[in-house]
Amino acid sequence: MVAADDDNPTPAEQRAAVHWVAQEVVTARVLDAVAQRAVRGPVIYRDISVVDAKQFRIVPHQSVLVADGKIACVGEAASAPEPKGAFVVEGAGLYLSPGLVDVHVHISNLSEHLLHLACGNTTVRDMDGFPWILRMRRATQAGRLLAPTAYISGKIIAEQDWGGYMIPVKTAAEARQVVDQEVAAGYDFIKVHNRLRESLFDAVADEARLKGKDLVGHVPHGISIDHAVHAGHMRTLEHLKGFIDDGNKKVSSEDYSVALKDATVWLTPTFTSEIKVFTTGDAARRQLAQPEMRYVSATKRANWERDSNPDPDWRARLKQALPAFLASKSIGERAMASLPEAMARLLPLHPRWLAGTDSAGYNFQIPGYDLLEELLVMEKMGIARSDVLRSATTEPAVALRHEGEFGEVKTGQRADFVVLAGDPTKDLSLYHANRGVMVRGIWLNRENLDAALEELARIKAEADESFALDAEKADALAAEVQKLAARDIFLDPMELKPAVEGLRQLGFSSAAEKLQAVVHESAKLK
Repeated sequence: MVAADDDNPTPAEQRAAVHWVAQEVVTARVLDAVAQRAVRGPVIYRDISVVDAKQFRIVPHQSVLVADGKIACVGEAASAPEPKGAFVVEGAGLYLSPGLVDVHVHISNLSEHLLHLACGNTTVRDMDGFPWILRMRRATQAGRLLAPTAYISGKIIAEQDWGGYMIPVKTAAEARQVVDQEVAAGYDFIKVHNRLRESLFDAVADEARLKGKDLVGHVPHGISIDHAVHAGHMRTLEHLKGFIDDGNKKVSSEDYSVALKDATVWLTPTFTSEIKVFTTGDAARRQLAQPEMRYVSATKRANWERDSNPDPDWRARLKQALPAFLASKSIGERAMASLPEAMARLLPLHPRWLAGTDSAGYNFQIPGYDLLEELLVMEKMGIARSDVLRSATTEPAVALRHEGEFGEVKTGQRADFVVLAGDPTKDLSLYHANRGVMVRGIWLNRENLDAALEELARIKAEADESFALDAEKADALAAEVQKLAARDIFLDPMELKPAVEGLRQLGFSSAAEKLQAVVHESAKLK
């Protein structure tokens, strides 16, 4: 069936919106429990094989000492110091890899933090920042929230609003002003999107450069890769836009070698997002059968199944209501068909790659697991395994201008690790079954992570129809959301707003006002 008009949600949709809030509150408790069970303080990985991603080699029989969130020492196991009282992880037969990095995510749910960490993703780059995400990063840095380390773009700059996800600009002066505001707010870089004419793009690029911030994102329509890279100094290019024409989804006629010549630029292809968004039929059913689908709500799984295999009547109604959606299916198919040709032209140029997923709640996307899949798809697309491994470890540190801070198992760097049962230089699929993860010196063993994932699966399995609510429960739920906000842990305001309206329509005005106050608070920079 076609979803109800957003302005006139059904009672079932109102209850579902509130149920989402309840699930997020319980997920926050799960994250707190994982943090409480974690090991802090000095940790030694004794006699373990270290993965040197930069040199694409394995260094055997090493001991790695972690203290105060940093790598204090890396050396031969036989001679490495072992402080009294340190927690020991016996590493015989195991491999210590740098933590993985997903350079293209869109944070929206608390469960994403757990999923990223469980898969070994210790660092993320959020590609559409908001004040509440900046404040959540502060909560992470202060130890109030267990989550990957986050680098955050300013809110996307474009010529359209797109449902509140972008800041629209119409003049060069407006464009410069937005850049200045985002720099003052503390965002790490500036992002542009599809629709931004050249004069506005140039103003954004120039102001970002003047303020010392890198420009990243989509190569806008009508702007060449050459102009984006050499005139705009874009640091990272997402989704192969520009290499594949975003209008007709055909391979661009631009000379890639000229466009990339002498440029310090990285490409984030996000293959899995293109593949999954347009998955239908048997391929969709295979996706829905994956074990990690347990970490998606029952409602969302049902929607994905419906979207990927609609009955004829549903498709007819959808075609009448949303013809652009069906058109997008064929556009997506054309984009997928263009990827091999684009890659055939890119690979001989040996560009620098970054691993990213565009994890944003699109069909069949599971944060964390998507990055593990992305690594395998990148290799299948012809990117050398050594480059794929670096695209999720050492290269993000360089591209984000934090080289020496993370990305390697090296003295002085942030203690972000994934422990593996085998050598990832021989098989990248080994990341799918890690033996434990360390983030900023916090050791999360596999037992701890698996227990949390089981609890998350239980939360997500709860049907919206079974969610019982009365005035007392509604007020208690709103109070829990307020307590999280006091810790700088916010639920996505885009999701909270329907819950506010749902509570009002269901007759729980007191709880609605409390949630509305949190929505207002989430927009503040502190």
